[in-house]
Amino acid sequence: MTDPTRALRRILVWEPDLEPDERYVPLVDLDLADLARAVCRRLGDAPARVGWSAVVMGVASRFWSVSVVPYAADGVLVDPGCLVARHDDGAVTLGVHEPRGRTDATDDDLDAAVRSVLEPLVDAVPLAPRLLWGNAAASLHAVPRVHHLPRARPVVDRLLAGPGFAGELDVRPDGTARRRTCCLFYLASNAGLCGDCVFDVVPARP
Repeated sequence: MTDPTRALRRILVWEPDLEPDERYVPLVDLDLADLARAVCRRLGDAPARVGWSAVVMGVASRFWSVSVVPYAADGVLVDPGCLVARHDDGAVTLGVHEPRGRTDATDDDLDAAVRSVLEPLVDAVPLAPRLLWGNAAASLHAVPRVHHLPRARPVVDRLLAGPGFAGELDVRPDGTARRRTCCLFYLASNAGLCGDCVFDVVPARP
């Protein structure tokens, strides 16, 4: 195992806390229900399912920063067992406790690491798995653009072709993507549709 600190310090978007304090818990122990409730409060008492959907979107988006980005940029696969997390009123921050990583990892190793985090997360959230995998797929597809890392595109595309992710996005000729499910954010007060939403107009509410 190697110390991946140098690669982690190069992350500029949703950068991890490399000196996590007592506020953090192991990522697997993050209180997802409390996080979902906090998100709903921030969104003006949005329906519970909006909060639960945001849990997966938020955790996945930050997880890509400490998994896909160092792998694509520096060839370092961070051990998911090092990850810790906290949330502040619904805003998730990941930390890395005693960083460990590999420099000899393959795309299959990255896929296994990704699934070791996402599969328990999806299983723990009381929403349709396809919606949740769609959330993760949408945020994963955006990694090369959000992190200004074009070299991550082949890595991202290989992950998106695997179980769970496959079939969740329609990729247009210009490289942008459209989801096949909706993240439900439109149910929050004064919210519209995301740019990659499966819907063309905001659905009528019951």
